[in-house]
Amino acid sequence: MEVAVGRRQLWDQAEVLTSAMRLFRRRGYLGASLRDIEEATGLHPGSLYRAFDSKEGLFQAALDAYNDQVVRARVRVHLLEPADPVAGIRSFFTSAFETGLDPDPGCLLTNTAVESFTVPQAAAGVQRGLEAIEAGFADALTRARALGRLSAGLDVGVSAAQLLALYQGLLVLVRAGTPVTKLHTITDGAIASIGPGKEGQR
Repeated sequence: MEVAVGRRQLWDQAEVLTSAMRLFRRRGYLGASLRDIEEATGLHPGSLYRAFDSKEGLFQAALDAYNDQVVRARVRVHLLEPADPVAGIRSFFTSAFETGLDPDPGCLLTNTAVESFTVPQAAAGVQRGLEAIEAGFADALTRARALGRLSAGLDVGVSAAQLLALYQGLLVLVRAGTPVTKLHTITDGAIASIGPGKEGQR
């Protein structure tokens, strides 16, 4: 990848952020050295600091890109668009561990929240991502309740927050190598917690 010469930028920022995002998902903020960043993005330290001010700046930009490219896309596909919102909630959970042959690099939001003390500037980005997921759960729950798939008395706000907590815990277990059978059991428990009728079960 070409780098900037003088004031002319010859590299693509979206491509750099995608590469940085992948690196930080695998290594975390602490685990990614400047050498790792240079190899992953093709940016020399001078170009990095001119564009993002610091490693922290690049990390924050990569986290914003992750929210846009991964988090909001997954929320839309699984929670906002499905005609069956309960099935959508289930698929949102299972898509976190049914990743095929490639090892899952983990969720950048969850990984960052765990090591947030190392980069407190990223807290706002983490919060935005978590809020997007919680809002997606709330939308799916509201539609499911309107369709009669859930109890009319369901507290959408409380249930959305509980699903968010369960989902984040699931992601930690995925990263820890928990067997898929156990992850499915946890997913079943998450669905049971919102009380769908038979038509909402797998």
